[in-house]
Amino acid sequence: MSWFYEDHGTRKGPVSADGMKALVTEGIIGHATLCWTEEFGGEWHPAGSCVFWPPQPEGVPPALPASLISNRWLWLSLVGPFFGSMAVSVLQGFGLIPDFASNFASMIVSIGIFYVALVMDRRSLLAGGFRPGTILWILLPPLYVWRRIQIVGHGMLLFFLSILVFLCEFVPALTTGWHVFPDVGLSDYVSRRYYEL
Repeated sequence: MSWFYEDHGTRKGPVSADGMKALVTEGIIGHATLCWTEEFGGEWHPAGSCVFWPPQPEGVPPALPASLISNRWLWLSLVGPFFGSMAVSVLQGFGLIPDFASNFASMIVSIGIFYVALVMDRRSLLAGGFRPGTILWILLPPLYVWRRIQIVGHGMLLFFLSILVFLCEFVPALTTGWHVFPDVGLSDYVSRRYYEL
């Protein structure tokens, strides 16, 4: 029996049932990935309902429908760092955080909110019965969100927002937060030290 599966709007296949099992193991096919074989007629079915999907152990319910998985933690990971940075700026304005520590404090708060929310989102996927893979996926947030889209089948807007947040919030925070001196960047410091030798 030949199988076909949907991959971002394109049909892939034909693939044997064993090949489909291998694609599930590799994480290429998720629970919500649409699949088709001759028996289905004109309809595509989620991979989780197909015969090649690994059987659930007895007494364990199948994964929830992907439409029921909430995006609230993912949204918090995307907007939380902005509000965290604003809170640090307000505290700095009241003199509660010294000027020299504000960049570092802003970076720590933003990264903390971001990654705690991603860990909670991963936990919600696990609670829904999905297998999001290793926790190391969250170290590169846009890749985590891309992997999440493959699992639940929706969220492309969140993927593009995660790239935007990663580039606008964390890249500048890392470049300004890790300066050796307040007015001199690390590259300037290294080049000066090289010429002094």
